[in-house]
Amino acid sequence: MVKLSEALRILHMVETHWAQLLSRIERTEDELDREALVGRGLINLLTPLYCHEESLYYRDASLLPWMKQGVQCLLGDQLESGCISLLNCNIDSPPDTAFQVHGTAIAYQVLVKSGLPELSEIVEGIRLFLERAKPCLLTGGIHTPNHRWVMCGALANMYEIFGDEAFKRRAFQFLDEGLDITEYGEWTERSNAMYNSALAIHLVDVGEVFGHEASYEAVRKNLLMMPYMFHPGNDIVTEYSGRQDLGQRAKMNDWYYTSLHLMASKDRDPALVSLARLAEETASVGSHALMYWMLYPERMTLPEGPAEPLSEYYTIFLGEGNQVNVPANIPYGSQIRKHPHGAPLVRHRRGQLSVTVMSAQPELLYVQFGHARMVGYKLGLGWFGIANVSFPSIVQIGSARYRMEVELEGCYFDALPPEKVQGLNGSYVDMPNRERAKTHVTMLQVAMEFELLENGVDITLISDNVSGVYFQHVFQFDPDGALGGEGIRTTDAARILQLTSGYAVYKKDGDCIEIGPGEKKHRDVVMRNEKPNPDVTRLTINSMTPLTQTLSIRCYEAEREERTHTC
Repeated sequence: MVKLSEALRILHMVETHWAQLLSRIERTEDELDREALVGRGLINLLTPLYCHEESLYYRDASLLPWMKQGVQCLLGDQLESGCISLLNCNIDSPPDTAFQVHGTAIAYQVLVKSGLPELSEIVEGIRLFLERAKPCLLTGGIHTPNHRWVMCGALANMYEIFGDEAFKRRAFQFLDEGLDITEYGEWTERSNAMYNSALAIHLVDVGEVFGHEASYEAVRKNLLMMPYMFHPGNDIVTEYSGRQDLGQRAKMNDWYYTSLHLMASKDRDPALVSLARLAEETASVGSHALMYWMLYPERMTLPEGPAEPLSEYYTIFLGEGNQVNVPANIPYGSQIRKHPHGAPLVRHRRGQLSVTVMSAQPELLYVQFGHARMVGYKLGLGWFGIANVSFPSIVQIGSARYRMEVELEGCYFDALPPEKVQGLNGSYVDMPNRERAKTHVTMLQVAMEFELLENGVDITLISDNVSGVYFQHVFQFDPDGALGGEGIRTTDAARILQLTSGYAVYKKDGDCIEIGPGEKKHRDVVMRNEKPNPDVTRLTINSMTPLTQTLSIRCYEAEREERTHTC
């Protein structure tokens, strides 16, 4: 007998959500605010409430007008092409239609399975929306890597409902490009809190409907990477994301919950079962997960027996041996890939201590100890306007020591020959400036080494081949905590402090991160061309080449031991 206690727990949460939403709708007078609350999402929210036999709203006639309004929104938002728009971004959008089709198709299947005659008008309206969406999905393109697999998931949902082989053929046009996942389970967009979960649920549908084992394997790889992607408190690692979740605090969501249950049930893998149990404890779940329980209770049920807790003690090196493009030739440094696919990173966890070392981006290091969060460490350079340096790779040079290095080119450009500028009337921007010969070429060598400890990190900066170059260590903290230390000096800029000597301690709820020693070798508050994040508190240390400099980061509980840099 399938246990439904988990499904009932989610059902009660969805019931509460609807009661709260209805109260907000009734209190809202502004038309735009009301439209934001009353939209096509009503179908997904109310379908399980109306159809689940244990629901407080089972066959409650008061829900039918709202459900019909949801259908009207679906059809009203649909363009002649069959697509919908994401109004603040993507217009006439096949990928956004695919996202909508996934949820709508699941609701459609729940409504059909219920067999309730009073839902016939609603079922027909949703089917009409899906019918009209056919040309959009069969001909529509994409503009981000993840869109391909979201499209394939929606095509699988449509194939399941309509049985038209055209949906399968279209899906395999994308699938035959090959799935963009690394051996250790990372997608191009590196979006642990957002798009990874979207791809998981859509590709589980692809694997199930089309029997596509490669889709299952990709989901499996990604989910099995996730045990190493949690900070204390079970926030997901987002500090190296290539998408909107960059730097955001987030826990697992509905899509993670659903895909983890489906895959744990399929594979009976203890690691997936443990993740699914964690999702039950921490994920924000709702009608999406509930509808999967209603449609596929056996596939959603986890294997019996206790699950092993996820480890909080590990050091794992992902992407070892990979190299990616970073700005090294300064004048053309912006011509790099937006998503450094496969960029190496190191995750280091010792209970309350969580550390991420990252290549290929300005944020090189993240450190969290309990509630205290250093959300990013950047290295600023006074070098031809580079602002912050990124490194193409990471190499392990000791049992707990890792090195990143880069050689940065700086130069100037000669005059162009007359035949190259003829007829341009001196317009510099129209000239073939890439063809200018370089003069006064200088190469700056920069290396960073990170020693991962039981209670923190040591950072060693090495750059000694060019003298007189400004360097700036930039430590960025969650503004909810407090920074203190005798060597801290204020600046004219908001939330930017300088550590000129000694050690600084950041505290949040009794948890501490200590950094130092400070120094002041130049007066710049911000390196040229850097745009400081206004949402963090910055602590800077100003240095100058030539240098071999070691800074320490130590973490501890304030109530247990108030200390200085000796901790």
